[in-house]
Amino acid sequence: MKTIQAIAPGYVLCFDLPGIPYQEPAFSSIRRRQSETDPDVIGIAYLLTRSEYERLLLTEGGRGGGYLEIDIEVKPLLDLTDEKSTISCISLSTRVPREHPHPLPSARYLSLIQTGAAEHQFPARYQNYLDHLAIYTVTSWKTEVGRILFLLIWLPVVVFLYATAAQSGKDGSPDWLKRLKIWTFLAMWKMHDDVFSPIFGPGDTCPEKQDTVEGYLKC
Repeated sequence: MKTIQAIAPGYVLCFDLPGIPYQEPAFSSIRRRQSETDPDVIGIAYLLTRSEYERLLLTEGGRGGGYLEIDIEVKPLLDLTDEKSTISCISLSTRVPREHPHPLPSARYLSLIQTGAAEHQFPARYQNYLDHLAIYTVTSWKTEVGRILFLLIWLPVVVFLYATAAQSGKDGSPDWLKRLKIWTFLAMWKMHDDVFSPIFGPGDTCPEKQDTVEGYLKC
């Protein structure tokens, strides 16, 4: 399989796909640069067959899931093939991003991105940027109580949905299951925003410890 370390000019890494509050608040995607000063996103471009791509898309929820397919142009950084010119790629962006503020990734999730960047020898400056990104942490006993209660309510439901989706086969989840997942996550985040966050503290940001250091948001 051909792989190329590449940069996507005009696009930035973001964590705006809502996950599970208090546990995995946000997953990553990319979007066009707005007014932020974050560096252009760097990643690995893979040359896939149509069937390989379709299987990959199913692992990310399939068409109609949380991600939207977008066409982007990338430029090779560390060339692992004979390609030298700009390459047309398909990437994923969040279909309905959570904003104001964006949720923060967990330490576990961000560490996967940081480890991948180190293994693929991304530029040191970009690795340093990843190392300084903010993560979600529980900062009080009250929030920890809320986290436990929230996960007792919602984690079994989410596990059931994903276990059912895993049994759907090569054609992906049926439409009723996709709709059920959408409704479940909408209800879950509404309960977080309207009930748990005001009482126990947010499960997606840590505002009481936010600080800006060298242009990066730290928690």
